[in-house]
Amino acid sequence: MRDDLKRRAQELAKEQGVSLNAFITATLAAAVAQQETLTFFRERLRDVDQQALYERVLNFMRKTRPGKEPSVDEIERAVRG
Repeated sequence: MRDDLKRRAQELAKEQGVSLNAFITATLAAAVAQQETLTFFRERLRDVDQQALYERVLNFMRKTRPGKEPSVDEIERAVRG
């Protein structure tokens, strides 16, 4: 590992109150989880009509407004259309 990268990682670990090893482990775990999530969604959306999905998202966004957050049931009803 480059010295400057190690030094910065040590600083970040110290700011978070963890060891360098714990910081590196958590950072690697997050990177792996991110990659797995991207792969999951790529596979899940492979055969989806992208235009139809885009329209559904826009329709959902048009229904949003400032104020109280919607309940899970309200979100599910809006997604189902």
